[in-house]
Amino acid sequence: MNSYMKKCKKKFNMFKVIIGKDDPIILEVGAHFGEDSLRFIEAFPKATIHCFEPDPRCVEVFKKYVNNPRIHLHEIALSNVNGELEFFQSFNESEDQVPEKYDWISEEDYINLKLGNSGSSSLKKGYDKVLSESIKVEAIRYEDWAVKNNIVEVDLLWIDVQGAEKDVLDGMAGSIENVRFIWIEFGELQYEDALSREETVEHISNKGFKLIDHFSSKGEAGDLLFMREGK
Repeated sequence: MNSYMKKCKKKFNMFKVIIGKDDPIILEVGAHFGEDSLRFIEAFPKATIHCFEPDPRCVEVFKKYVNNPRIHLHEIALSNVNGELEFFQSFNESEDQVPEKYDWISEEDYINLKLGNSGSSSLKKGYDKVLSESIKVEAIRYEDWAVKNNIVEVDLLWIDVQGAEKDVLDGMAGSIENVRFIWIEFGELQYEDALSREETVEHISNKGFKLIDHFSSKGEAGDLLFMREGK
């Protein structure tokens, strides 16, 4: 069996410990190529994973390489509004070889789809290496999506959206009360409206969550882990 963990095994073992169940429901907001989706399903073979990714380049890769009935791809962005939003596709033309961490993607796909540094794409302006024209993508508030799809409890909410984190959180509204854990990126301050570490902690704490400090980054940028109070 091919393993996609590479240098991520410690982090995903941590998720196994804190979640404490074999069949979690996981929301992956900003799924990119599906690399973390594959890591999650390796760690939790019985999980149900809902992946949100609006970038058509990444969607094409995801559909080609991710094939598991427990992983569900939604070709939309989660935000604080419903409707079309402008999306800025990042691209670094100097990245003309497949990075080691994506060595399961063909070189042909990586070059022809202009995937170099695509992980810096965002609904927010600010990143300087982008394609010349932005595109329109469909966005929905999570609270509305959850009602349509009959989703109630969520074990882990994973947010990696390059500066658009606050919009995702605010679009959850009252449904965020049904989330057990949040793993979120912070400090991508070149993007408009991005939150610093302090701002992220304050914003999520005000929604009823407690920071798990020893599993969280301490610097100016990184990832934070939160647990719902009382869960």
